[in-house]
Amino acid sequence: LCGLAYVYMVSAWGGYVFVVNMIGAHAAALAAGGRYSSKLHRAYSLFYVIGTAGATRVPPVGLAPLRSLEQMLPLLVFLGVQLLEAVEVERRKKRLTPAQVWKRRVQLAMPAAALLVVATAAILPTGYFGPLSSRVRGLFLKHTRTGNPLVDSVAEHQPGSTMMYR
Repeated sequence: LCGLAYVYMVSAWGGYVFVVNMIGAHAAALAAGGRYSSKLHRAYSLFYVIGTAGATRVPPVGLAPLRSLEQMLPLLVFLGVQLLEAVEVERRKKRLTPAQVWKRRVQLAMPAAALLVVATAAILPTGYFGPLSSRVRGLFLKHTRTGNPLVDSVAEHQPGSTMMYR
């Protein structure tokens, strides 16, 4: 249900990047804080798969959820949750101790991280990932439009063209 609500938000409001990052950051914080469970895996995986699949069907968005650097955190969290669940399934089947679980997590995380670095190094030069959005760049660059950040932040929320949704 949350994934479908996210798809609706993508089609109706431009703040979907913030929401997907906040949900991804929350899931990551739960996992890092020792609150990981199969329920978190199920909830976040369903949200991410349904939400991302639906978001890519919205014409102005397209493949941005898979190409935008701003949306890589939720993808990395999704992949990390899959690794955690693989270890969790193994823990239940083999009745592993907490020490064995941590050892197995490291054994899976190291090759996964190496594979991720190699894949990123191969894909990055191709230009697959788009540049950071002007909103993110604006966080690091001096504000120059009107000199009034309040006016410019409101001005960027103009309604989109209806031609984009045809």
